[in-house]
Amino acid sequence: MNRRIVLLNLALLGLAGLLVWMLRTHWLEAQARERTVLQRKIPPKTVLAPPTPPAVKASSPAEYIDVASKMLFSKDRNPTIVVEPPKPAPEPVMPALPNYHGQMAIGEPVILLSAGNGAQSSLHAGDRIGDFTVLGFDADNIRFDWKGKTVERKLDALRPKQTVAQASPGGAPAPTSSPTAPPAPVRAVASLDRPNAAPAAPAPNASPTTGKAVTALGGSSTASNSNNNSDGETGGDEVFGPLLPGGGRPCVASDNSPAGTVHSGYKKNQYVSILGEVCRWEQVK
Repeated sequence: MNRRIVLLNLALLGLAGLLVWMLRTHWLEAQARERTVLQRKIPPKTVLAPPTPPAVKASSPAEYIDVASKMLFSKDRNPTIVVEPPKPAPEPVMPALPNYHGQMAIGEPVILLSAGNGAQSSLHAGDRIGDFTVLGFDADNIRFDWKGKTVERKLDALRPKQTVAQASPGGAPAPTSSPTAPPAPVRAVASLDRPNAAPAAPAPNASPTTGKAVTALGGSSTASNSNNNSDGETGGDEVFGPLLPGGGRPCVASDNSPAGTVHSGYKKNQYVSILGEVCRWEQVK
């Protein structure tokens, strides 16, 4: 029994020695291969020289046009110069047209015009007043020349505002305070003898609705009016216009008395002339 164990131990020792020898052999071979690899010299690879780069071309200002035209931080950098055309001169404003006061057809037709608040002038076709030249006129229309332009207007549109207000037949006459004197509508026509007459001042007894004076001329009146008009001076300017060179006085728009009324030494007369209807107060002789 002991002999078998001894033989087994010997066999195991021999096997262990064989394994150690094989390990040492493999290790030596590995060391030899490592030395061979590390000591081997690799020939250097031939490296070709890089090609010569092209010469740098000098930049020209024209190549920077996109930089100037597309600059985002400066809006005024624009290669295109915009030349603004000159602004046209403003067209002159036409002044106010002359005022129309009447016309006469005796012989060569004559028209009465005034520029602004100036005096009336008798003009024929071709005459000049202010900035306008009269080209022609008829009973309804008139044509002017202003800086080469023809301007045509209705004569009624050129009447002074005061004359239009007096001659307008649309307004109803104001009632009088006298029960005996019936109101008679009288159309007041601007007198050609007083072209620059100032508009009549409103009477103290003016109606609150129509603005016309309520004065009794030819009948009974209030005590204050009879006292003021008794001398023919203090109250005369309220119903009369300014004194004319011939001694008479024109009617005013607020006068509703009939023709033939006597007041403060004046008698009211109405008649029709070639220039239209005329109303005046004449001195009683």
